[in-house]
Amino acid sequence: MTLVIGFSWPVDHDNSAAAILDGKLVFATEEERHTRHKHAVREAPVKSLVKLIGHVRKLGVDPADVDAFAVNWSPKLFPILYKNSLFFQGLMQVAPEIRSNGQRMSVARRWFNGGDYLGLSKYLIRHAYSLAGEDPPEKAKVIPVEHHLAHASSAYYFSGMNSGVALTIDGSGERNSTVIWKIKGGEFEKVLALDTTDSSIGLLYEAMGSRVGYDSLEGPGKLMGLAPYGGTSPVFEKLGRFLRISEDGNGDVPYRISHHQKGGTQDTWAESYLRTAAAVVDRASWDPRGKMDKTAADIAWATQKVAEEAVMATARWAKRNTAETNLLLAGGVSLNAKINMEIFYSGLFNDIFIFPGANDAGSPIGAACYVYEKVVGGKMVNRRLTDVYLGPEYTDDEVAKVVRDSKWNSVSVGDGMEEVAKLMTSGKIVGIFQGRAELGPRALGDRSIVADPTKKEMWGTVNQIKGREWWRPLAPSLIDPKRYFIQGRPHEFMVLMYRFIEEAGDRVPAVRHVDGTARPQTVDNVDNQVWRNLIRSFEDMTGEALIVNTSFNLAGEPLVETPQDALRSFAVGGLDALYMQGRLIVKK
Repeated sequence: MTLVIGFSWPVDHDNSAAAILDGKLVFATEEERHTRHKHAVREAPVKSLVKLIGHVRKLGVDPADVDAFAVNWSPKLFPILYKNSLFFQGLMQVAPEIRSNGQRMSVARRWFNGGDYLGLSKYLIRHAYSLAGEDPPEKAKVIPVEHHLAHASSAYYFSGMNSGVALTIDGSGERNSTVIWKIKGGEFEKVLALDTTDSSIGLLYEAMGSRVGYDSLEGPGKLMGLAPYGGTSPVFEKLGRFLRISEDGNGDVPYRISHHQKGGTQDTWAESYLRTAAAVVDRASWDPRGKMDKTAADIAWATQKVAEEAVMATARWAKRNTAETNLLLAGGVSLNAKINMEIFYSGLFNDIFIFPGANDAGSPIGAACYVYEKVVGGKMVNRRLTDVYLGPEYTDDEVAKVVRDSKWNSVSVGDGMEEVAKLMTSGKIVGIFQGRAELGPRALGDRSIVADPTKKEMWGTVNQIKGREWWRPLAPSLIDPKRYFIQGRPHEFMVLMYRFIEEAGDRVPAVRHVDGTARPQTVDNVDNQVWRNLIRSFEDMTGEALIVNTSFNLAGEPLVETPQDALRSFAVGGLDALYMQGRLIVKK
């Protein structure tokens, strides 16, 4: 038995923990699901580790028998100013454990003076094990993995591919924002690394999001949905001059941003991009829940278009300089499903795999995989990932007790989903809670809200219930992608858009965005019988093997995690019914 545990350290945002056991990913969860603070900004993954430790124990493994811990950053690669900031942030995260023993503070000071920024993580581990009621491991080391290498590992080890080129693109790693990797037989070669100071698509996208009134973590996803409402404008021309792109892949780098902020910390890099965005584009003054604003939409369109061109240039450069035919994608920018669609339809690569937890929440998984093979000496089971139901488990008895204690009237319907489908066809909106929570930001059938896609009004109604802006698109879950999409292929994770076949899109208007696209989950390969039962039942009643599927949460919340979370959102929100692991509650 070989066990490697990965977790986020030093902490930033979207912190998480994961377990690799005998070469398989057996558990992964995000801290936001347990603290109920979206993105878990600067929250150490203590609760995630506690849940992980409990799950490992349920598998019959002593959590103290961990072979190594892996973290998703290598602090020695950070600029010195940021190292100091990281240390004090980390000190605050493990303060409860340090305060319990005065001698430990002097040890922490020695770690700081000696540059051992990983030393503090041992306190975090000890604290989590104590909360879980387990003895901490005595000898297991904490192994740092370069941030972009962790991203590349997450994409490679779950792709089922032996070789390929990986693009890891985000706001920033320790110093880089875009890295191109050539991977073969588990060997990682860094082909090109672009510095954050003048090449961050992620930070640029975040900065442009600020110009339409969104914060850095919420802005990118919303900008992607807003972009189709805009068009060519002076904003696009300004951004085009700001971002210099090597269109044919012949340049020494695929793109470069024409501003230079050498040195400093990640914080000052972000501030520099914000200042640059402010100089390039005036801020839009609008109410995102009111009428569509042309200025805001044009900013979104220009940002999306420039980002697409930059990533496409990077993909062409990678193809030209590695001759690889398989593409692997990870890093926060890889959550941009529209960019991924442009690569897909370009036909540049024979096969594409996008890791579903592409943001920082997935990087501890990649770090654990890398340490499992390269440090511990194990062998990962490298096969294509088809589902990510990896969170904590809640038994049927536990769920039934929560429902009984809630005083809601419920009926037992088991795994048959005919009653749920019938509610949908009558115009009802239903929450789905079952099984283990999905990894990543997309609902994939275990923490979902479902509705009838053939009723166009469902688009606005579902967004209103969730407290979302009216213009944001809804996603579909379906059986056969070829029936609905041009060149449709199986894609299980909602991080790749397709273009609708026009006639098929006309039949399901609630999930067709204004540009004729959708971000689907296909379920033909997914091990989730209840979810397939629902889609098949809906097909029997309507002829459409496709349903509206959006995340089970209200505005500003992470996806629901526990049965209690689901009942709370159901009670205070506008859902008509709730399916709870075999039980159905319908509001009167």
